[in-house]
Amino acid sequence: MKSNRNPNMGILRYNTNKNKFSITRHAPSDSLRFFIQHYWLVDWDLRGQPPYTQEVLQHPGVNVVFQPGNSYICGIESKKSLNILQDKGQIVGILFRPGAFHSYFKASVSTLTDQIVNISDYFSLDINSFEKQLFSLQNQDEKIKFVEQLLQQNMPEHDKTVDLLNEVVDKIIYNADITKVEHLVDQFEISKRTLQRLFQQYIGVSPKWVIRRYRMHEAVELIERGVDITQLAMDLGYFDQAHFSKDFKAAIGKSPKQYAKSSD
Repeated sequence: MKSNRNPNMGILRYNTNKNKFSITRHAPSDSLRFFIQHYWLVDWDLRGQPPYTQEVLQHPGVNVVFQPGNSYICGIESKKSLNILQDKGQIVGILFRPGAFHSYFKASVSTLTDQIVNISDYFSLDINSFEKQLFSLQNQDEKIKFVEQLLQQNMPEHDKTVDLLNEVVDKIIYNADITKVEHLVDQFEISKRTLQRLFQQYIGVSPKWVIRRYRMHEAVELIERGVDITQLAMDLGYFDQAHFSKDFKAAIGKSPKQYAKSSD
């Protein structure tokens, strides 16, 4: 079931604009599999073309982003994020598993939500020197190996709570009938208050936010395919289209009908 999920979910209008850039994802080595979801590498060459703005609904994991002259750690962005691509460039990104950056952060990850912080605050490196060495490497595997050397320095211990939270997140991702936090409470036999506290502390957002975010991922993909919006709202567990439209507009900035028209 997991293999059937579109890996590009969250990248708005990916199929329409995939000629603007290339993105590849790479699994971490065994020693880092507990902490890292995957590495993502983006390249683009828009020389002679206008800048391109890519809209993204982020997954519930902290990202470490390496880009020449502009590297940073990005907490979860609660709204749609905008990434401007211009001229020629590349990014080497690290997506942490939900909750796993807490082991490096040593504080409530909710303080990182909608925030950008310096990589050097949490990893021992000279960022200018690191960027220069990283982007002098031509091979993607070499770049990933170089980044992994940084992550393996002073690697924290595994926290079993991270595995529990990833079980919960996987349940949300691969079961569209999960539309309420109460559904998780029943299945995992954990109190709603405890679940909310752990999500805020480790992941940085509420379980309700994660449910809505993944349902919005599904909604965007299906709307881009041209499905009936009224039926879609019911399929995603909404009592009426008005509530679905409100949540969709809060995340995307447009109503479902407006988004459908802009995707034609």
